[in-house]
Amino acid sequence: MSQATLTERPYVNSSLFSGHYLDDRIEDREEWNCDEDARAAMKDLEELYDLESDLVSGYAEDPLIDNWIAEVLDILGFGTNVETTLPDGGGYVDTLLFDDTETRRDAAEVYLSTEETTDLFDRGVGLVEAKQWDADFTTRFSEQRPYRNASHQIKHYLERTPENIQWGILTNGRKWRLYGTKDYETQTYFEVDLPELLEGGDLEAFKYFYVFFRPEAFRERAGETFLDSVRSESETVAQELGADLQDNERVIQWSSTFIICCRPLEQNR
Repeated sequence: MSQATLTERPYVNSSLFSGHYLDDRIEDREEWNCDEDARAAMKDLEELYDLESDLVSGYAEDPLIDNWIAEVLDILGFGTNVETTLPDGGGYVDTLLFDDTETRRDAAEVYLSTEETTDLFDRGVGLVEAKQWDADFTTRFSEQRPYRNASHQIKHYLERTPENIQWGILTNGRKWRLYGTKDYETQTYFEVDLPELLEGGDLEAFKYFYVFFRPEAFRERAGETFLDSVRSESETVAQELGADLQDNERVIQWSSTFIICCRPLEQNR
């Protein structure tokens, strides 16, 4: 159902979830009840952005990752492994995400004994592809690559990781974009503007970043992640709304027919 959203919303939803679900139902989930943790993360990110805001636009990709993107991921609570070669050897991801630092260490210990990056990916929960500040995700790459642009690149990587990694983040430092499981197209995503949320200072708006991009969103419980669950529930809501709209259309059509049929005979001549 929902698509790119109204500008007053704190997110852009391009068909990944249901806009109605994000606006009206997400707050009913227990994961949304995280004000204390969200406020602490927001404060830490605000302080980081105060330090880096005058510098980020001048950073090349690697310094931006080191000084901004990696710091954001650390505040969120992820363990990270940078420049991790894909299991098939066809390139590397900028950052492989782990549930926490301890999990990353455990994975690294196994990897050091086998030198198989599959051992790293098997313990990962997601990946990050980073670009320079404010880079356009749809600009076609000038050099020959297996993917045409940044949006296609992260989908290309997701298709080459183990099944446990179903979600990826594409970011240029400002825009943080979630791509769903491997079945979704490059134009299907959920996005927030992190500096805009920090400058706005609205905790409820900030939670559209915090709740969707923290490790808990990627962590599997009872066979699915928070992101999987929101996607599934969004589809149900969209179907329900579609049925409601169809019912309303039938009522309108029936009412119109009834009015026409019940007009005085002379009005129908």
